[in-house]
Amino acid sequence: MSASRVSRKRARTASEHLEDDQPQNVDDGEIKGKLAGDEPQDVEVESLPLIRDADFWLDDGTVILVAGNVEFRVYGGILAHHSPVLKGLFSRPETTRLLTFNGHDQSAMSCPVVHLSDSPEDIRELLRAYMPRDAASMYHPEVPSFDAVSASIRLGHKYEIVSLYDQSLEFLRRHFPSNFDDFGQFDQWVPAGWDMEEAIGVVNLASLIGEHLLLPVALLVCTTLGDHIVRGYERANGTQEHLTIDDQALVIKARMEIRKARVAALFSTLCPSPAKTCKTVSDCRSALRKAVYSLHSTIDDWLGDKDDPFNTYQEYIKGRKLELCHVCEVMVNARADAESQKLWNRLPLLLGIQVPGWPGGAPAPPEETGPAQRIR
Repeated sequence: MSASRVSRKRARTASEHLEDDQPQNVDDGEIKGKLAGDEPQDVEVESLPLIRDADFWLDDGTVILVAGNVEFRVYGGILAHHSPVLKGLFSRPETTRLLTFNGHDQSAMSCPVVHLSDSPEDIRELLRAYMPRDAASMYHPEVPSFDAVSASIRLGHKYEIVSLYDQSLEFLRRHFPSNFDDFGQFDQWVPAGWDMEEAIGVVNLASLIGEHLLLPVALLVCTTLGDHIVRGYERANGTQEHLTIDDQALVIKARMEIRKARVAALFSTLCPSPAKTCKTVSDCRSALRKAVYSLHSTIDDWLGDKDDPFNTYQEYIKGRKLELCHVCEVMVNARADAESQKLWNRLPLLLGIQVPGWPGGAPAPPEETGPAQRIR
């Protein structure tokens, strides 16, 4: 069962100071796992009969790919054009198979048979990218699933399919941005059609490939998942996706740190200090005090697991509007914007990680490719 998808409001509010503790430098961790995309099998593949894939067994295909117990007959030339690794495998197959061409018994062709260590689901995603069976619209591309993005990045790296890797990584960078203004353009935590739990997969993938700038937003989403952060979720291929124990502990601790920052942001934004040029000081100070006093009525919202720490302050005050003069209203909105930016800049610290290159933080070292460091 997956948690319900949660929409987020446009970014506005932010946080005050939390702790003065400085992050400790730790050694870069090794990239986790392999980019091969191998999945553990519950049943010995050798004991299962080979089956032809329903979508990618083409009667005029020139190469047979075997992943698990699934066979794909496809156009080897297309894949070889994009992948020098596959091109090499096709030129030196372990075996070949004589098959009819387009179903005609009188004609036959010798097809190289190439066994791959990847899961059938991942190979299927790769083939969909280069040999789509459905009519595609050149004007309204669909948002890819997480499984498609994950397979494209891992196999794109493994088989040196540069364009597939780069396009998939750019998609993740766009939806899990490091720029606060870019983040504010989205009304949902995750790409359209994704489940919230798939942010877990983004964390794992970002750690795997060393794309540390993806981690803060992906981990922020994970702080909204409740007990799903421990249980993880089941992917389409039946495997379980979950965070490492260390990352689970990091997310659980980060929930409290972000809540503390959220409280500080609200009180700082609504501080009952009117603007210096305010002409109705008494009225505006009273309005701000009432707003602060009324926060108790929305405490479940701004301390809840699914609260967006970048919600506008209006979300939490009675009537969602302050009775202020124009000068004070402009001042409070400017405070809210400043607090939001401050929280964004400190997001890695609140999450317990170091992210070189994050706005307001340490610059990225030249040729930085290692994963973000966890703070001890």
